[in-house]
Amino acid sequence: MKWLLTYLTSSIGKKQVMGATGCLLLLFVLGHMVGNLQLLYPDPAEAQAAYNTYTALLNTSEKLLLLVEAGLAGIFIIHIYLAVTLKLQNYKARGAAGYVVSARKGRKQFPTFIMIWTGLAILAFIVWHLCTIRGIKAFGAGTHYLYINPEVAGGRVVRDMWLTTVEVLGNPLFAVFYISTMLILGFHLWHAISSAFQTMGINHHKWTPIIDKLAILYGVVVACGFGATAVGSFAVVNLDEKAKAIIEQAKNPSYQEALEILKQRPLDEQRKKAHIISKFPERANLIVESIMEKRGLIGVEKPEEFIKFKEKIKKGKKQRLNDEGQQSEEDSEGDDL
Repeated sequence: MKWLLTYLTSSIGKKQVMGATGCLLLLFVLGHMVGNLQLLYPDPAEAQAAYNTYTALLNTSEKLLLLVEAGLAGIFIIHIYLAVTLKLQNYKARGAAGYVVSARKGRKQFPTFIMIWTGLAILAFIVWHLCTIRGIKAFGAGTHYLYINPEVAGGRVVRDMWLTTVEVLGNPLFAVFYISTMLILGFHLWHAISSAFQTMGINHHKWTPIIDKLAILYGVVVACGFGATAVGSFAVVNLDEKAKAIIEQAKNPSYQEALEILKQRPLDEQRKKAHIISKFPERANLIVESIMEKRGLIGVEKPEEFIKFKEKIKKGKKQRLNDEGQQSEEDSEGDDL
């Protein structure tokens, strides 16, 4: 084990471990970017369903999610620690004047010089981003919303990450902050990939130029992919009338309160009501009240508005039975109101 300790505490060992952790983070960033592209569906309702399906899948197992997040956090902490440690070692060895020399070209290399600063900028962004997705309001961002759709997560109530995301990126200040950070990320990735291969000993006159070009391509693709989702989300919130209507309804307090109650009910009840709430989201509170009253959980009288709504559902059901000659599972929802 002594050799391992010697290797990990050596300069080359630290650089190679930092390169290895960086490669793992590269894979995560690419996968995250591909997942975010679902925000770009032309139809906002489809984008909402697709993105919430994606995020609900990631949250299928809370224990597994926590394990993955802990692993990523560990990798990131090691990467940052080694980067800062090596930077301080270089500064101490070369004096206050400080310079960076390219091993291949023998001259100062600007990207190398600012890598530590771009990395710290990305770290600050990650802290803000985690506050947002965890529902912690950071500088006004990160509201927690709920969502239900019979085609998403088996019809159960899930978190509406689409709404949280587009609401944040619909703010001009947050959109500019996000896009600026993604440009910094692209720049960081470009030089990180080139440096990682060099540190691992892959430095060949034939292959190195190819690796450098692929690194630039990767950085551009990631920066543009994330940037496109920010621009698209900003346009959806501020320019798309259909999206505005969806957002207004989804943020309605009575709708959110109804989903919060429904979330506490058994999964079969959530699935059963998912169809009708998706069709009549503005009536979600009445639908959920009917569940509570039917189960004897509340003793309120049915308001006139609810009675009219129930009659409307039954009338529609009878009409479909006459037209189709059969009753589907979705049609039977009116009987349970």
